[in-house]
Amino acid sequence: MIRKIYITIIMGLGIFLNAQTGKVGIKTDKPTETLDVNGKTYTNSLYLRNPGEPTMTGGSFLATSENALQLYDPNLESSGLFNYLKLTLTGVSGTGIADYDTKIDANNFLVILHNYSFKLNDGTTNVMLDYGDNGINDNKQGSPDVTAFKSNGTWHIKAKFSDSRIIATNTSTPSRTYNNFTVDLYLMAYRRLITKQNITDVNANLGGTDGSTQTISKPSGF
Repeated sequence: MIRKIYITIIMGLGIFLNAQTGKVGIKTDKPTETLDVNGKTYTNSLYLRNPGEPTMTGGSFLATSENALQLYDPNLESSGLFNYLKLTLTGVSGTGIADYDTKIDANNFLVILHNYSFKLNDGTTNVMLDYGDNGINDNKQGSPDVTAFKSNGTWHIKAKFSDSRIIATNTSTPSRTYNNFTVDLYLMAYRRLITKQNITDVNANLGGTDGSTQTISKPSGF
């Protein structure tokens, strides 16, 4: 019993001495920070005095604007941190998709459209482009305009081709169908759970040059 008391006193004295130096260690007798935990920690919330500020030891931490790291529970959140979404739109006309509202909150998610495909609603891929609507294939291919963009607080999708229409065709006689297409869109939605700030959009005027001599300001937050 006396031995146990002695060990307890020694351990307490070690913590006290470390505390006197401004550093406390748990499961370590040589703490390197104010609080050095050599093991797992569990907490309901963690408050940071200066969120987003790098420490003198080279560390960098990102927190929410509430000065706290909120506990992430997949059972309580509406979505995960990284969400893969395949969006299939059928019955698309030859003009393509101009503005489709995904209803995904732009304040809580960042949506990236990383791939797409155009095909007929029956699953075949006899699809091509045609310039104009004069019944003649002019062999002019428009530029793809397939992207995700923010509008009125949600993410929107457009998937079309400039100066061209989508047509259904085959190797013999083009059927020139304009309203029976399927567009598959492959999206990644990243949840804005731990961020320092939303980086503002960058606009730069190259003044008609190739940009090699321009000095562009560094984007904020980097």
